[in-house]
Amino acid sequence: MLCNGGSGKQRVVDFPRATTGGETTLTRDRTAAAVWGQTLWAPGGTQGQVTGRNLKTGTTTSITTGAPCTPTDIQAVNTWLYWSCGSSAGVYDRATQRKITVPADLGPARPADGFLLRENRTTHELLLTDFHTGTATTRTLVKLPATDQNTGGSNGRWAVDRFGGPIAYLNGTYGEVSIVPSGVPTSPLAQMEAQAHTPSVIGKAFPWSPVWQLNEPSTWTLTLTNASGKIVRTLAGSSTGAAVRPARDGTTDSGGGTTGGTYTWKLTAHPRDGQGPDLTLSGPMTLG
Repeated sequence: MLCNGGSGKQRVVDFPRATTGGETTLTRDRTAAAVWGQTLWAPGGTQGQVTGRNLKTGTTTSITTGAPCTPTDIQAVNTWLYWSCGSSAGVYDRATQRKITVPADLGPARPADGFLLRENRTTHELLLTDFHTGTATTRTLVKLPATDQNTGGSNGRWAVDRFGGPIAYLNGTYGEVSIVPSGVPTSPLAQMEAQAHTPSVIGKAFPWSPVWQLNEPSTWTLTLTNASGKIVRTLAGSSTGAAVRPARDGTTDSGGGTTGGTYTWKLTAHPRDGQGPDLTLSGPMTLG
């Protein structure tokens, strides 16, 4: 999580395994910045440059966005990096190295998976700019009520789910919320971050509680296979957010305890929206 604090400072806070107490992993001077997965994106040393810093390793990578000035707003979603400064705005696709020009007027914008959402404060139209193909096209998504004006965006009367969900907005009828799909296909399921350290001992008093942060909600299955190729434990679930959080207490499917030895865990995640292939991740585990 990126937090802007006092004295012009900005902090990156990690909440390991969704614990209530956050851990500050980085403190820096406040600038335009965004965090996606384990990478912090911020303006680089030259005009139009944005630098990504891996928050675990400290390594950096720089990209040239094509911005004609230093970005004053940076937002990241999947491989998309949105920037704006003055009367210019664009999206840089890190997967294809494409530079896409998008509208910069009419107020704050919120990027999502393959599109940008913003509100025209004069006409009260909620505008969607689809850029997932590499070319930006804008259309009116809905006409918002002219009454009960607010600041717009995530703290106003509309919000967009960065993880591939629909758009929500206040429809002006006694505070009711309406939901409308974007009509833009979501990106393939991918891992953003993982905390899958495997301890040498697992039991009811000290379960294995890995976390895989994916880029959209999923239904998932986690298996543990012994050295003979036999699956000894299977867990399954459905994430309400983008994180997969199984908890294994060391027992097998038959209820017995897991003996020491070499095992392989395998996570298979299926996108809940049904778009794209499954994601499969695996790794070793040695129990004492």
